Amino acid sequence: MFELVADENVPTPVVEALRSNGYEVHRAQEEYGQGTADGEILEACADEGRVILTNDNDFALLVEDAEHAGVVVYNDQNLRTREILRGVVSIDNAYDSPENQLEWLEGWI
Repeated sequence: MFELVADENVPTPVVEALRSNGYEVHRAQEEYGQGTADGEILEACADEGRVILTNDNDFALLVEDAEHAGVVVYNDQNLRTREILRGVVSIDNAYDSPENQLEWLEGWI
């Protein structure tokens, strides 16, 4: 299982569901401080080997020019917690290492 950092816009029930299913999930605002720039979070996660889970499309732009540990983006604000969990598990199962992978969660549900 990969280790995740949930961006500040990921709802708490999603974080709790991932944790309940065995994932180590950190909240970006707790690890790096509220309002930390996306680029700084991306860099820190790359150094720490943590995959970012976000519904902030800005990360998709940032990864074009950066090494990273993996980024999972979802756009649909109406996704249910179980759908997000299913997508994350599917992505996790598909990769030995998600390093430098940008995945759109909706394609894995």
